Amino acid sequence: MNTLDVQNLSKQFSNAGRPAVQDISFRLEDGEILALVGGSGTGKSVLLRTMIGLKRPEGGTVEILGRDLWSADAHTQREIERRWGVLFQNGALFSSLTVAQNIRVPFKEHVRLPSKLIGDLIRVKISMVGLPPDAGSKYPSE
Repeated sequence: MNTLDVQNLSKQFSNAGRPAVQDISFRLEDGEILALVGGSGTGKSVLLRTMIGLKRPEGGTVEILGRDLWSADAHTQREIERRWGVLFQNGALFSSLTVAQNIRVPFKEHVRLPSKLIGDLIRVKISMVGLPPDAGSKYPSE
């Protein structure tokens, strides 16, 4: 089973003369990494927003671990969406919170884990992006 299976995905906006994304297909298996590259306005963001459920496609399917995102009921869609994280190009952090506090926000909103485990996960995430351990106590502007 593929981790991500996108087949014939198409998205068009009513005010556009041509599709933003047309007939895109690819598969990713566990551990594979995909990079989308292209110039401004070529559909990269539209493709990603459609793949994660923020935009409804005009055609095609998006399956995550064998479950079709667009034909799933609301509960199943929520389960699927909890399996990924997205950082948008112009994403923002809360400037009044430290880096660690910013990372803690989605944990507190979406999962029920002990506070100590969340703290451990925050330290792991800080390490995963190559920041030093003390980065968690700093503010985004520092």
